[in-house]
Amino acid sequence: MPKQPGLFATLYTARALRRFKPDPVPDDVLFQLLDAAIRAPSGQNAQDWRFVIVRERAMLADMQRWSETPWQRYLARYGGDSTAIDALPRSQRLSLRSVEHLVHHLAECPVVIVVLGLKGRHSTPGGSAFPAVQNLLLAARGLGLGGSVFNFPLSHEAELRERLAIPDNNQIYCVLPIGYPTDHHGPLKRKPVKDVVYLDRFGERWPFAERQPESGWQERWLDD
Repeated sequence: MPKQPGLFATLYTARALRRFKPDPVPDDVLFQLLDAAIRAPSGQNAQDWRFVIVRERAMLADMQRWSETPWQRYLARYGGDSTAIDALPRSQRLSLRSVEHLVHHLAECPVVIVVLGLKGRHSTPGGSAFPAVQNLLLAARGLGLGGSVFNFPLSHEAELRERLAIPDNNQIYCVLPIGYPTDHHGPLKRKPVKDVVYLDRFGERWPFAERQPESGWQERWLDD
């Protein structure tokens, strides 16, 4: 295993990466990701999460084809012209271009993990699945892999269920493409805490956060 960054360095640099090298993800690395995922808390300790590992090329090719449906709906906002994306602010543009790349290259992804949970098991659907998802993505970052939540294949959920033999009593919560990235993890640009956190009631500014740097505290945890 490569040397892993510390916890806070991982948190402050875990970008959503969607372009992958063709290198396979070894079984021992994949096991570590999933072993980390199941350490997450779950409501009533139900641990009803289930994960389907998809490596079969034909299945990934179908998932790529299904991903075209929501991508085309998104492009319709721009008159079907993908070059209109280039006029967006840089952060939006880069994010959308990486999504576009994944839409057209999902079949080449080393591995895709489909995350499930029992229907009706929790009062907040997904509330016990997504902590496991975050554990998995942070573990991926720690081991030098990239990934993100990518639910475009769910536009054809019935077909996906049938092909993966997913029981009707399981909800599909998300799809996670995972691989060794061609892009790089690094510092994240986010809205400052003071603009998204309130004290005691919505809209009430938090004085402590008002005094902190716009970039937050990431400099404490990241090397120059």
